[in-house]
Amino acid sequence: MKHILVTGFTGNVGHEVALHLKQRQAPLRCAVRDVEKARHAHGSEFEYVRLDFQHPETFESALAGIDRVFLMYPPETAFEPFHMFIRKAKEMGVRHIVYLSVKDVQYIPFIPHHKNERAIRRSGIPYTFLRAGYFMQNLNLFLLDELREQDRIYVPAGKGKTSFVDVRDVAEIGARALTEGERHVGCKHVLTGDQAMDFFEVAQLMTKILGRPIHYANPSAKEFKTYLLAKGLPEDYLNVVIGLHLVTKIGFAKGITNKYRTLTGSDPIRLEQYLRDYKHYWEKS
Repeated sequence: MKHILVTGFTGNVGHEVALHLKQRQAPLRCAVRDVEKARHAHGSEFEYVRLDFQHPETFESALAGIDRVFLMYPPETAFEPFHMFIRKAKEMGVRHIVYLSVKDVQYIPFIPHHKNERAIRRSGIPYTFLRAGYFMQNLNLFLLDELREQDRIYVPAGKGKTSFVDVRDVAEIGARALTEGERHVGCKHVLTGDQAMDFFEVAQLMTKILGRPIHYANPSAKEFKTYLLAKGLPEDYLNVVIGLHLVTKIGFAKGITNKYRTLTGSDPIRLEQYLRDYKHYWEKS
């Protein structure tokens, strides 16, 4: 029996995709850099296989017995080994890649997803692109420390609105694409929630739900970069983050779609529900 390979399992979306696939009783393997560490953290509920995009010698064994791949791009990964993995997948008979991309990627050539989508198309492997809006879960991951320590949202997005989407909804569509046959092949699913909000509105909603004042600092790109460089974040990563938030700042990120509802018949998770579900992340000890 062929299996689905889920990359990014120890992160955010990949783990949720694995959970959805397990609910669907789909045969899967979870790709991780350190199998023992993953098993210690997540138990033996899943089957693990070693995969490190920086080490091409791990590719063949990770792809053995695989015919579908949920593919994520780790931001610290160089293009050449990542694209080498795609070529290896083609060589080993993978017949469908579901790739986690970003909304409006076709207009943002400076981000890695633009090049990665092109590499997948050129490989000839049937694909589905999940072009996701701004993850709600950024608030409990990338933005978590500032919210817990400073009670502030700290991103250079100005007054621009963005179309937030819950990772759980994105993962559901990813799992559907991997298990529902030809229905999703060749599709570019643009996934958002049903609201577009600016970060001032997000801060107001968080204030209401958390019961303490949260504010949106609205730094300039220069202030943002200087501050986070001093905290040790890599410059290349920060440049990508700034570019993505610039898209929001100039008004290009506010578009919403009904793709999730079309594919599932259900309403997407709203930001208020996400904040209630994840409230414990921002509680102060």
